[in-house]
Amino acid sequence: AAAYRGFRLPTLNELLRPFVIFPLVTQANAELEPERLEGFEVGADIAPADGVSFSLTAFDNRLKGAIANVTLAPNLRQRRNLEAIDAQGVEAEAQFARGPFCLDLSATLTDAQVRDSGAAAALNGNRPPQVPRFSANMRAAYACECGALAALTLRHVSQQFEGDQETGILPAATTLGAYVQIPLSKRFAAVARAENLLDERIVTRNSGGAIDLGVPRTIWLGVRLGY
Repeated sequence: AAAYRGFRLPTLNELLRPFVIFPLVTQANAELEPERLEGFEVGADIAPADGVSFSLTAFDNRLKGAIANVTLAPNLRQRRNLEAIDAQGVEAEAQFARGPFCLDLSATLTDAQVRDSGAAAALNGNRPPQVPRFSANMRAAYACECGALAALTLRHVSQQFEGDQETGILPAATTLGAYVQIPLSKRFAAVARAENLLDERIVTRNSGGAIDLGVPRTIWLGVRLGY
């Protein structure tokens, strides 16, 4: 178990640098105050057998004065301190290993809400922007003594919102990655890596219908030198 407190100063960009991503203007705010975090977590790790382990952690955090881009008009936002953001959730992990095979699983469930009774009271109860409710990861790998390695990684992120008013939906996305390493000599190995192997459409920004997309199917080939 752990309890903690901390703070974060506003960045120079947040204080002084406005920016425009058409058609949305985001103003800086030189009056921003530091964010302050208070929270605690409780967890347990269990290893019931060789090569088998589980962990579970529950957390409860309150971020006072959270800095957010608050909507003032349809195409205008300003960085402001919110009263707080409350976040509670659970993180779970599991690992199974036998010989050259290994399987890692992890998942996070987060319930986060804005708390404000002042100028941003309209946001009270909303989910913070770009915070998924659920995310999960699975990695299966095979590593032999000769130095060859093959791995697949499956990732899932649930739906998110782009805006503070729960607008601009960022759809859920599931991606598959792969990695292969084949030794060529004592020091050299050929490597291949693929990201978003199934070419999932990943929306990373949705502002009034103007969207940005994440990495499409991408493959790297190379040679690794070891010492």
